[in-house]
Parts: sequence; C-alpha cells; structure tokens
Amino acid sequence: MTQLFDHLWQSTAFAAAIGLLTLLLRNNGASIRYALWFVASLKFLLPFSLLTAMGGVMASAFAPHTAMPLVFQRMQTAAQPFSAVAPVLTMPATSTPHVTSILLAIWACGIAAVLMVWLMRGLRLRAVVRQAREASLALPVRVKISAARLEPGLVGIWRPVLLLPEGIAGKLTASEMQAVAAHELCHFHRKDNLTAAVHMVVAALFWFYPLVWWLGARLLEERERACDEAVLTSGNDPHIYAQSILKVCRLYLQSPLACAAGVSGANLKNRMETIMENKSAIRLNAAKKLLLGVSAAAVIVAPVLLGLSASAQGAAATPQQVQQALAEQAVPRTAISIDPASFDRFVGYYRMDPNNLFHVSRKGDHYFVGVIGQTPDEMYAESAAKFFLKGLSLPAQFSFTVNAQGLATEMVLHQSGMEQHAPRVDDAQGRLAQADLDRRIAANVQSPGTQAALRHQIDGLISGQPDYSKMVPTLAAGTRQMLPQLHAQAGKWGAVTAVTFTGVSKSGMDTYLVTCRNARVKWDIAPLTPDGRISGIFFGDES
Repeated sequence: MTQLFDHLWQSTAFAAAIGLLTLLLRNNGASIRYALWFVASLKFLLPFSLLTAMGGVMASAFAPHTAMPLVFQRMQTAAQPFSAVAPVLTMPATSTPHVTSILLAIWACGIAAVLMVWLMRGLRLRAVVRQAREASLALPVRVKISAARLEPGLVGIWRPVLLLPEGIAGKLTASEMQAVAAHELCHFHRKDNLTAAVHMVVAALFWFYPLVWWLGARLLEERERACDEAVLTSGNDPHIYAQSILKVCRLYLQSPLACAAGVSGANLKNRMETIMENKSAIRLNAAKKLLLGVSAAAVIVAPVLLGLSASAQGAAATPQQVQQALAEQAVPRTAISIDPASFDRFVGYYRMDPNNLFHVSRKGDHYFVGVIGQTPDEMYAESAAKFFLKGLSLPAQFSFTVNAQGLATEMVLHQSGMEQHAPRVDDAQGRLAQADLDRRIAANVQSPGTQAALRHQIDGLISGQPDYSKMVPTLAAGTRQMLPQLHAQAGKWGAVTAVTFTGVSKSGMDTYLVTCRNARVKWDIAPLTPDGRISGIFFGDES
C-alpha cells in the first residue's frame, strides 16, 4: 500500500505542476494545454520508480561487477556451507493482512464496475454502427448514417467511423453541416478517440481517486476547445459554427463515451462565448518553448538521474573498498555495558530480503539476533546502536538506524566487506511468518520440487557445471566463487544413487540424506522461490 500512496502523491504533485503550466499557457492554443493534461494522465500509468529503476539498470550496465555480499548465517562446525553467499532459509510468503485484502477486493470490484458500464455503452454504440447504412461522402473517414438520435460523432479507435444521424442534412444548413464535419475531422486527425481511451484506462484503474475524474473533465474541455479553434482557423464563420453546435445539442443525444468524440461536450456556455469572441491563439514564444522543453526533460531525466545516483551509491564496491571494509570489520571489538531497557527499541523483526526475516530479542541483559526458525546468536554491544558477534570465522556486526521518535527503522549487517540493509517490519508480519514456519515444520512434508532441484545441483557440482539459472543471484555468485572447492568435495563422494527425504528441519528447510557411491551426506535445501529457484542450500555430516 505504501507504494500506491507514494505513486498517488507523486502523480498529484505532477498534475499540480501541469496545472501551473496550463495557467501560464492559458492564452495559447488549447491543443497545447490538452497535451499537457494528457501527460498528467499518463503519469498515473508511469510511476517515477520505473524511471528510477531504468537509471539503476543503466548504471549497472557500466558498473564494475564484484561478488554479491554474504548473507549472515550461523556456521555450524560440522557443516560445510554451500549457501555461504545466499540465504539459508526461504520463508513462505507471509499472509496478506486482512485489511489489505479487503481494500484490494474493493479496488478490483470498482474496476470491474467501471469497465462493465463502459462495456455496455460501447456494445450499444457498436450495435448502432452495425445497423447504420453506408454513406458516400468525399471525406477521409468512413461515413455511416444511423436512425439513432445520437449526435454526429467519431466512433471507433483504430478505424473510426463518422456516424451521422439520419435526416441531419435537412435540419442543418449546408454551412452548418460543413462546420460540424470540420469539427469531427479535427477529432479524426488528432486521434482524440485513442487518447480518450487511454485516459479511460487510467480512470478505471484509479476510479477511487477524484483527481483522475477531474483530469478527464479538463481533457474533454481542452479537446473540444482545440477542435473549435481548428474549425475557426480553417475559415468557418463563428456565428454559423456556434449555431450548428446549439442545434445538434437541441436535437440529438450526447455521445455516451469519451472515446466517441462528438461536437457537444465540455462547458457549452463557455464554448459559445469563446467561439463568438473568435480570438486567435497566441503562438508560443521562445521562452515558453524553452520552459516546456526543460520541464519535459526534467520529468524524464530527473528520476533516471536519481536511479543512476542511487545505483552508484549502492553499487557493488570496488575490490579496494571491499578490502578496506573487511579490514575495518576484522578489527577486534570490545564489549561494553548498556542499559538493557535502551535495547528494547531494537527488538522486533527485520526483513533482509524476501527469504530472510531476522528477529532481534532480549533476555535480561543478553541480546540476540537470528533468522526466524534458527537458534539466535548472542550480540554484544560495542556502542549504543552497534553490536557484534563472537566466534565467527567471518566477523559480523549489526547496527540500527533510529528515527526522530527513537524507534529503530532498519537493521544493517556489516559482513564480508559489505553492508546489507534490513527494513523493520510489523511484529504482526513477523508472527505470521513464524506461524507459517511452525505449520510447515508440524506438517513435516517436503516442499514441492526441492528433491529434484537438489539432485540436479549435486549432479552439477560433481560434473563441475552447476545450473546457475536455477539459483537466486546471490547463491549463483557464491557458487561460482566456491566451485573449485565444491567440485573437488563432490567428486570424492562419487555419483548419486539415492536422495531420501528425512523431514523438515527446525529452520523450515527440507532435509535429505543423499547416498553417493563413496559416501552418504546430509543436505538441507530451502523451499524453492515462486519461479522455481534455490535460495538456500548446504550440506552437513558425511558418513
């Protein structure tokens, strides 16, 4: 939900900026203001996060690549980790909060209702077009005559048809008919039906947001004004043109869909006043053209640059930086005493990634951290907000980020020369994840696909050609680094003859006894990711 709120306020701020531009350009052509409002509508379909991500992709394409950071895990003395650079636990997806599920259901129902209304109107309009008879007129668009009392309008998006009500030629003069035709041809050349359909998609997706419907009204208003300006510029008499619009409004029904453009619409009184004034729109001067160009560039370039900057800041460190960080992390730490009550602001759950949920806890004046389902490790304070672990071959420290209210918002793992950030999550989410894990352990049923995936990867280690496409990136990167040792170890075991499931471990991983020609080895593998990849795997006792 946070991403949705961010997208809405960003789109709202963007629309406000567009509104200021339209005020500045109020004396210029309506087609310019229409284009600006249409861009504001498109913004709802294009989150700034996508442009930021694009910047990140661009940065990563040129950034130097180094190994992915290690993810903290307990290093069992009797186990040789195969997941030393990957999560050791894949948690089942946490249950969606009840309120969120209700809101999503309401949102989906709203979309369905809006689309259903428009679909029914569209089907009725399509039936009218099918029943209409062809008319032979020297126009660049196909023309049909209908017995329905609909106003003259352009119907269709890709191959539009100009639909004229039967008998209209007898109710309007030749000059008035010419003005009406000119208006509809303007819609045709501008492809107004297509742009209107795009905004209808926006309105359906964000039906709950009043600003979207307000934007629709602005688009309709400026669309009709743009056509009015084009009709008058082409030489049609303002009085005759205004009279033709009034006659159509009096005699016929307005088009039922915004993507079926007619001659009526918008504020009729204001349109009549503007038509009769017949003021020529002021052409854009150099300053306004420059302003529009700079604004357009800023909208696109700023998020991309932000993504480039963020990627550069969070990009893989250079080997020199990694070595410096490793040296700093290897410095011996001295434990100090802190007020145990001050540690309580850190107690809670932190998600390192979708597969790793850490739990920070306290027992008296002892402080603990660990992936849920595993035995936690004791942390020792080196400052009020930074702690370290003892007894690891690879030193590890944890620090906490605190907000203005004094509450921890993030935990950072410092290990193997890198930093990994774990945002804090609600305790309710943590308890749900723990409950899901407990149910999985109690069921003691192997997770789908783990047995075949395990055997496939062991065969790859033995042959020296693991299937990296079936691993998450961190595990794949680590396996590439460790392949010589892993291949040598697996080669001693010999070919696999059997893989037997023995149960679900306390950490929620599937445990298998792998029988090879020369040894039997205990393996643990995490439940596969939704796309069928391995995120955590290691082997233990050999016999």
